[in-house]
Amino acid sequence: MGAKIPGMSEGLNIFQKTDRVLFKAEERIGKWPVALLTGLFFLLLAGLLTTPRFTPEHHGLGFTRLSQHPFDFSTNEDLRFRILSPLLGYLFFFRGVMFKYLMLIFLVIFYGIIYRAQRKNNLRPSEAVGLIALLAFSTLSFYQLYFPAYNDPLSFILILCCLLFYKNNLLKFLFPALMLFNHENTIFLFPFFWILFLDGDYRISNIFRQTLLLSVSVIPYIFYREWILTKQTVEYDLAYYFDPKNVRWTQEHVFPHLLSGIFQAFKLSWILPVIAIGIDLKEKRFSEIFLLLTCFVFVVSQMLIAYDISRLMGMCFPMIIIAALRIRTHWGSEKFLSLVYILVLVNLFIPSYCIGALEPIPYAPFWMGW
Repeated sequence: MGAKIPGMSEGLNIFQKTDRVLFKAEERIGKWPVALLTGLFFLLLAGLLTTPRFTPEHHGLGFTRLSQHPFDFSTNEDLRFRILSPLLGYLFFFRGVMFKYLMLIFLVIFYGIIYRAQRKNNLRPSEAVGLIALLAFSTLSFYQLYFPAYNDPLSFILILCCLLFYKNNLLKFLFPALMLFNHENTIFLFPFFWILFLDGDYRISNIFRQTLLLSVSVIPYIFYREWILTKQTVEYDLAYYFDPKNVRWTQEHVFPHLLSGIFQAFKLSWILPVIAIGIDLKEKRFSEIFLLLTCFVFVVSQMLIAYDISRLMGMCFPMIIIAALRIRTHWGSEKFLSLVYILVLVNLFIPSYCIGALEPIPYAPFWMGW
């Protein structure tokens, strides 16, 4: 036995104590309540690291109005193509000013699903908590807290469900179809889902089957868009995003901020996919490398027509999860825990910003102004 590294035993004791506390909590109240309480805890912590605001702006205002009357065509609403979250707000009575709270609830559920899924995947509670912390202290929480009532949290849930249930033929049709109704930009993840759904089986028959499945999942949304266009004109259509002037303005203003925007999405947590790709190269797991790179490349490609860089890069969170699990499998639990919590800790000391096409917006903690 070699000499102990100073401080290492204490660190591991902290992890073990965390495991014991959460194991006992799971036994007493169940894994799902613990998962949701953990999600709520980390969302509240994220709120302490920024300045939560409660007045919707920009698209948040549009979604708030739609949640009151999703299919009232007496007024034009340019976000009608993204109807799923406002419709759920209407059905669950989170209408108008209450809609922003539904999006926060969805964010809690998103983190809760991560905890429950990783516990089901036989990760220790402290490992599942570490994975939540990596994502909670990122653009996934900060943007929603600073710009309330955006519909991103439901997209996160649906993307995560695709990642978890990619072997279920019914669900891997249903979730892509639903996420388009929430926001059409999720189609940029369809190449990633296609490779995920192939699951390493590159026979012509499987390629055809998975291609057909994803293609069919788009059809209900196409019919919905056509129906909406018979009722009103929607500004945010394909012509708007691919207008040459809009594309040129976006490229001129986005490209100078692209690298900082990508970094600000997850900060040093981007190290995880880099390490995972290194492991995959060593183990000749080329399909996973292709999967990770496809996710990144197609999410980045949005910046040709859109400019909320750090927000949109949040769609790469599947890379963080897949990479973390690969590292955990290769390095083992103790080294994985050390890496994850070091990244979480160091990220807390790096100032967070919302990066778009214009001036960066600092996510400064509200208590710094006291």
